[in-house]
Amino acid sequence: MDKSNNLLQHYKFEVPEIVFGRGMLSQVGSCARRLGGHKIFLVSDQGLFNAGWVDQVMKSLMEAGLDFIYYDHVSINPKDLEIEEGAREYLRHGADVIVGLGGGSAMDAAKGIAILSANGGRIRDYESTDRIIRPLPPMVLCPTTCGTGSDVSQFAIITDTEKRCKLTLMSRCIAPDISLTDPDTLKTLPEEYICTTATDALSHALEAFFSIASTTLTDVHAIKAIRLLNASLVQAVREHTPDAMENLSRASLHAGMAFSNSLLGIVHALAHPIGGYYNANHGSINAVLLPEVIRYDLPVVTEKLPELAWGLGHGGGDAASASEVVQEAVESLLEACGAPRSLRSLGVKHEDLPDLAEKALHDACLKTSPRQADVKDLLTILERAY
Repeated sequence: MDKSNNLLQHYKFEVPEIVFGRGMLSQVGSCARRLGGHKIFLVSDQGLFNAGWVDQVMKSLMEAGLDFIYYDHVSINPKDLEIEEGAREYLRHGADVIVGLGGGSAMDAAKGIAILSANGGRIRDYESTDRIIRPLPPMVLCPTTCGTGSDVSQFAIITDTEKRCKLTLMSRCIAPDISLTDPDTLKTLPEEYICTTATDALSHALEAFFSIASTTLTDVHAIKAIRLLNASLVQAVREHTPDAMENLSRASLHAGMAFSNSLLGIVHALAHPIGGYYNANHGSINAVLLPEVIRYDLPVVTEKLPELAWGLGHGGGDAASASEVVQEAVESLLEACGAPRSLRSLGVKHEDLPDLAEKALHDACLKTSPRQADVKDLLTILERAY
């Protein structure tokens, strides 16, 4: 890999205001009020409502003297029609601040609603980079999983129901004003999602570290996320200890700050069409693809491998030995936490692989991959992961 591409001479590092800590969900109301809110548009989902976290946010909003409208028409892999309905509701009620509570689906839905409420049109009009013209309403995003990074990122991923694909929207204004993380919300996270959302954070951190747009700042956050995940992921999955779960929240935050500023790579370029076509769990797809994409990238990222090996708990050694360590350590970590290991197990049909590879070729995440790929390369990765 050409160092001149990777070690940029000039760069920006942008993040929202960050609030982190157990019990901090009680501060959502004061955060929304600081942003000038009077009538809050609260976006979440039925699972969070049943778990009691929506009630806590509503209580915080009321204690801050704020009115609110609750919108929960959000499904896994949020759909364009849900976003468009939400924007109509936002405007109909005259809301002025958006609060998103949940995983990536609820937070990306909140972002999509913000985009359309300010700019109009359909959400597919804003696919790709910097298509948004008018400023968005203020946003507070509160993650309740340990992987999405949506609460700090400049991305939103929305499903186009007509084309059965995922739309990648990217703009600085998509990042929220305030990211508020309360690790206590992980207490009610279904066990299957502890692994799959944390492996999403792992893929964010690794792809951010390898990205041709990575910088010293993004590398710091990527390696910190990897160290936290390596130390705590298996314990969190098996024992659900509060400290291990909090470390997953921290890892998600660090990984989110890394990839929002360095972008991603082939894992996400392939995961987006798979998720859009099959409505499959994003973290599960990433977990399956990650080892094969690392194997593909290794020849062009050799100078970064010793640092990555250290992040995975293996100090010392040259690039050659680090290459073996990295591959083995990632696969062992995924195996130990019970991550899915094949696309077949996720319901992907073999005959669809060529079409998925073709769609991935046009995904924005491919642009910052350290090793470029054509359709044949992408199909080979999918075949190996199948």
